[in-house]
Amino acid sequence: MSATKRQAKHQGKGTQIFSKEIVSSLNISSFLDWWGQGLLGCLPRRVRQWFWRETTSVVLEPQGSGVRVQRERGESKENLGFYEGAAQWDKILGEEDTVLVFRLPPRQVLSKSLVLPSAAEENLRQVLAFEMERHTPFTANQVYYDFAIRERNLAARRITVSLIVVPRRILDEWLERLSHWGLQPAVVDVAGADRGQTNLLPEEKRTSKVRPLPRLNMGLGLVLLLLVAGAILLPLWQARTVVIELMPQVAAAQQKAESVMAIRQQLEKVVEASAFLGKEKQEYPSAVELLYELTRILPDNVWLQQLTFSRGKAELDIRGEAAEASALIALLEVSPYFQSVQFRSPVTTNARTGRDRFHITAQIPKLEGLPLP
Repeated sequence: MSATKRQAKHQGKGTQIFSKEIVSSLNISSFLDWWGQGLLGCLPRRVRQWFWRETTSVVLEPQGSGVRVQRERGESKENLGFYEGAAQWDKILGEEDTVLVFRLPPRQVLSKSLVLPSAAEENLRQVLAFEMERHTPFTANQVYYDFAIRERNLAARRITVSLIVVPRRILDEWLERLSHWGLQPAVVDVAGADRGQTNLLPEEKRTSKVRPLPRLNMGLGLVLLLLVAGAILLPLWQARTVVIELMPQVAAAQQKAESVMAIRQQLEKVVEASAFLGKEKQEYPSAVELLYELTRILPDNVWLQQLTFSRGKAELDIRGEAAEASALIALLEVSPYFQSVQFRSPVTTNARTGRDRFHITAQIPKLEGLPLP
């Protein structure tokens, strides 16, 4: 193959890769939402309402065992009061196209800003699931989560992602309570967060809502389509010029992308290999917790010479000396962290110190069997 053909093939491949990222960075859906809202915002309120009927949302905010209810329509908000249990929800919800929103307080969720390689965007939800334990104290199976891409840095090949997580037990408890009241929210968001950016409700529990149709006539619809087409094609034409100018950098960018993919594959293998160990660690108390519990319940006249925790056998083995070793069994059995406490060998006396030498074993129960603090 001649040098000219190789260069043409190389440039064509680079153009395809870079163009794909350019189109991705445009985020067409978000752009159209922003552009449309800005266009409507320039019109008087009455004219704007004629073109587009604003969506009405009924927001439920948890308060004790009930919810504080608020109706939102555009910029207006109406407090409907506090409700608990069965109520005339049909009357409260009002219009058929009302969107029911359950809004969590910020103290019940965890929000983090993460910087990730641009290559992660293609499977961002899966990447965040793999990274969950690294950035939060939870596993992906313990939380409901959603995300929003805040920034795309093409030069650094990085994206800034806002991650929001809520423990499953908190949200499941409220969803079950709302279900008993005959309510099924379409959105679960967080107070203070940007509206419409995230939805913590699981995919399988989301209900589809038909957005109110704009009452535009044929002429206005055609004008709108032409404006949308121009808004899309003009940036793409400008992007084509940028692609041609940046062609010499495409080869280096492609090599970096391949390196990112290799790192991602290694990460997946490491996560898969450590999944079993992570699960096993979560089933039993940690060695630090057991040591703290022993320190709390054993008297000061007890010396521990050896402490062994076998996670595979769920067994604790301790050796040491005490003024009265026979009293230790009763002390250990009082704690919920230790079960089947017994001497592994007969108690002997240290001739030099006159203290009892003991060797005790105990079974360690799983965390799910321990009382919550």
